[in-house]
Amino acid sequence: CRQPAKRDTDTLDTFVDSSWYFLRYADPHNSALPFGSLAASAAMPVDIYIGGVEHAILHLLYSRFISKFLWKTGRYGSKALERDLSVSAEIKAAVARKEAAGARNGEPFKRLLTQGMVHGLTYKEPSTGRFLKPDEVQTAAKGTLPRIIATGETPTVSYEKMSKSKYNGVDPGETVAAYGADVTRLHMLYLAPPQDVLEWDTQSIVGMQRWVGRIGRLVDCACEADVHESLEHALASRGAWSSEARETYRQTNTTVQRVTEALHATFSFNTAIAALIELTNYLTSVRDRGHPTFGYGVACLVKMLGPMAPGVGEEFWEILNQRKRTDSARHSSDSVFEQAWPTVDESALKRPSTTIVVQINGKLRFRLEDVDADQSCDQLVRLATQHQRAQKWLLDSSGRPKPIVKTIHIPNKLINLIIK
Repeated sequence: CRQPAKRDTDTLDTFVDSSWYFLRYADPHNSALPFGSLAASAAMPVDIYIGGVEHAILHLLYSRFISKFLWKTGRYGSKALERDLSVSAEIKAAVARKEAAGARNGEPFKRLLTQGMVHGLTYKEPSTGRFLKPDEVQTAAKGTLPRIIATGETPTVSYEKMSKSKYNGVDPGETVAAYGADVTRLHMLYLAPPQDVLEWDTQSIVGMQRWVGRIGRLVDCACEADVHESLEHALASRGAWSSEARETYRQTNTTVQRVTEALHATFSFNTAIAALIELTNYLTSVRDRGHPTFGYGVACLVKMLGPMAPGVGEEFWEILNQRKRTDSARHSSDSVFEQAWPTVDESALKRPSTTIVVQINGKLRFRLEDVDADQSCDQLVRLATQHQRAQKWLLDSSGRPKPIVKTIHIPNKLINLIIK
């Protein structure tokens, strides 16, 4: 500018400024360097990167560039440790194996999870497109349309990104005050997978509140049941269990498997909650609540509920633990968060037998009763075509088999034969 001036050093985007902080986390007390090569090499790459859409475009791009630059120039990684004589050969080999297994070329993150946006219910004036405030609209009762108070017109209704200018923001404090933090959290997690757009709807939150109440009633039933033996003792005589007890144990282990995968592998929290709701529905239908498998199922349900609803999860566990009437509630610790996560008994996952509905051209014709579970589509087609009741629809007038052009198979439930 050819005159006295002050240099502005704050010129980089904030995403650039914060694009290497995870390397500093590995060595936060290093006063000589931003990070030591050994500490960074041992910690990298980051297990999972979670951010919004704008992070995936900007921050992720800058982070990958800087990390790959530092790795390639030997600031961390196997190349950096090769020149460090103070690092043992075992550590160097371990870092090299880690890079070969997935941390190649200085990639900073093992996995990316891009969070979806939260959209709110938005009202617009049809003629002008002006966004309407909530107090300008009379919300509709179920089955009727909303209307603009000033004109009586029906507004344009849509779900859009929450914004002050659109008057579609939601105060979470009001929802928490009305339904509680746990029910609000469960509702948010259940509405959509974390990577999808979430359309906020306060009307359906009542269903989540009722579900929590049903779990509470199951906890009371488990405490009041007259249980004569522990699950560990009962497992020794599993062959003498009733079909209901075997199914209860299978349903519980299947749910543990589904929820564990959802929380640790796919991060589909809505799927985890759906599995817990299904287990709740099943346990509600169990008649023999004195069998230890029922108490075990309720205890597993409460343990798996805990991470997503910590308040009621702790409360339900305390009730189970105080009364000490269920096998899985007999623990020295009073906190559900100090209990071991339920493990899957692989031997309990297989259905002993099931009933398969047989459809021909989409119409129910008969059922295959008491067949081995988990059979393949080809095995069920063979059983269905050999069934005496199938001949009426599968043979033509001369007694020759009609060609099967398509087969629809729902495992352990249905097989549909499409014939000409």
